[in-house]
Amino acid sequence: MRRLALILAPVALLLLPVAVFAADTAASEGTIPRNVSVGGVDLGGLTPEEARDVLEAHVASLEAEAAVFTVDGTRFELDPAAVSFAVDVDGAVDLAMRQRPAEGMVDRFGQWIAGFRDPIDLPLPATFDLEELDAILDRWEQAAIPDLADPGGIDVVDGTVVVRPPRDGRAIDREEATAIVGHVLATLGSSGADLPIVAASPKVTLADLEEAAGLVEGMIDDPVTLRSAETGFLVTFRPPQLAEAVRVEVDADTGEIDVGFDPDVIARFLAPRRDEFEVPPVDAALDVDVETDEVIVIPARTGTRLDLPGVVAALEEAALGNGLGPFPLDVGLEPEFTTADAEAAAADIGFVSEWTTEYVPGEARTKNIRRIADEVDGAIVQPGAEFSLNEWVGPRTEEDGYVAAPAIIGGEPYCCDHPANIGGGVSQFATTLYNAVFYGCYEDLEHRPHSLYFSRYPMGREATLGYPHPDVRFRNNTDSILLIKAFYDERTVTVKFYGNNGGKKCTDETSEPQNVVPHGEVIVADETGELLPGEQEIRKGKDGFTVTVTRIIEYPDGRIEREPPMRWTYSKLDRKIIVHPCMVTGEPVDCPAQLPRLVGAEYAEAFATLDGMGYVVIRVEVPTDDPTQHEHVVEMTPPAGEWLEPGRSVTLKVAVYEEDAAES
Repeated sequence: MRRLALILAPVALLLLPVAVFAADTAASEGTIPRNVSVGGVDLGGLTPEEARDVLEAHVASLEAEAAVFTVDGTRFELDPAAVSFAVDVDGAVDLAMRQRPAEGMVDRFGQWIAGFRDPIDLPLPATFDLEELDAILDRWEQAAIPDLADPGGIDVVDGTVVVRPPRDGRAIDREEATAIVGHVLATLGSSGADLPIVAASPKVTLADLEEAAGLVEGMIDDPVTLRSAETGFLVTFRPPQLAEAVRVEVDADTGEIDVGFDPDVIARFLAPRRDEFEVPPVDAALDVDVETDEVIVIPARTGTRLDLPGVVAALEEAALGNGLGPFPLDVGLEPEFTTADAEAAAADIGFVSEWTTEYVPGEARTKNIRRIADEVDGAIVQPGAEFSLNEWVGPRTEEDGYVAAPAIIGGEPYCCDHPANIGGGVSQFATTLYNAVFYGCYEDLEHRPHSLYFSRYPMGREATLGYPHPDVRFRNNTDSILLIKAFYDERTVTVKFYGNNGGKKCTDETSEPQNVVPHGEVIVADETGELLPGEQEIRKGKDGFTVTVTRIIEYPDGRIEREPPMRWTYSKLDRKIIVHPCMVTGEPVDCPAQLPRLVGAEYAEAFATLDGMGYVVIRVEVPTDDPTQHEHVVEMTPPAGEWLEPGRSVTLKVAVYEEDAAES
């Protein structure tokens, strides 16, 4: 037994690490291997999601921390966002997960042991924009290095070409500085770094600049004229404009000098004349001879557009040549709706339906009806699309040519100081359009009859219009476009539909008025102050009733479809007798009377007259030297002819003869 125990003890010692390895490996399945970090951030033992959260928090701290650098003794701070600093967190986590790969049990055990003794720190996969960094380093050099190397340049001052000679000096070592910046940005809590300064000599020589200056002088000395062969457009650039537009770029790294014209400046010079050489493409259009119902195609027109790179190139060539050159344009810009599109559409459509209503010439509402007809004429509704009269026309405003006219406001006809009166009468056009929809068999989406019935419209088959509601909306539920023509003459407005509804025909079935509610009669006080006692204004009443309209669709195969009936109830409108407020009871009550002419009458007679009419008489005496005027009325306020309610006062000036006054 003792010998067996002695044998088993070493075996147990050998198996113990294996057991721990097996348990640890099972527990860490799906996590980043032990002792693996990214940019100094330990991710070992974390799931990819956990590692991503930890790394994103680390990156957020880096992005929030300004990096500090010193250039020739001058301190600068760099916001990581200024160079588009970014870290590929997902890539870093994926790479960390692939560390310590192993094949087979022995290799896996070896990597497990290595995880305790051999740490792996992966670099943070950070990136930043080199062009943005270069621009910042340029600014830092200008601010910090007094003897900065200068490649020189060429300026145009008051039309004179001036050469700035190149100059030796010092500069930031860009390659070393870029590496240092990348390291500092990726290190949390970095104390900053000095950027190395080196001696620098421009690769551009004075001779190179002088040669380029001669080229510039040749480009700006004389006017340059460009002409478009397509449009005949002609433009001449004067020397001051050429001097402003010329640009010289010196590449300090390569020594190359680029001379040309700045496209932005050339575009600015041309902008005021853009309409002369740029012509937008014009869509093809469809029109109709409403007398013959023939659909007419109006061809499309291609457009032209500025070819700015081409113009700049032509300008540079002409400036170095004889001063003349072409004005390039992009020609042949196609419209969205081509002539071919229009011809195909025209071949597919024809007359479908129409409706006409009558109006009285010369009325304000007639002007509104004609205005909205003009706005709708020529509208095209694509297959499957909806048409909204309100969306197409917009609010009716005086600026858009509409005027005040009667409208139903608050359930009664009213005119004309309410905002809703602007455009009054357009409901007649809405009714005309709706009936074209109805008989064209198109899908009715929204319409509402008037609250009161007007005999100029078909019962129940009419539509009122307000903004934004009520509206007239329908869908072109066909496979062909729908062209709307709206036109008018002295007494009528007509809407015609041209499309292809598949040969359907629509008719109506309209009931007689039902549930008639006779209108009553009311006496109403005049609120305008225009009616006098005894006068009256009569406003006709309307009976209320209910009507039912059914649309019947007949298909080419003879099939008949009856749509659900549309039921509408019109309100009654009582007949109104409008009278002076004193007559609303039917009998006069404290009605005003017209003042008689009393100037020249004896006061006693005048007093008796006014007192009998119920007025308060105020006597004011005025002296006279004419005994024949004694006790006669010489002035009356209010004057004769005015209307005055009983109980009001009337002032009479009465002449009084005084003998002493006459003798003096």
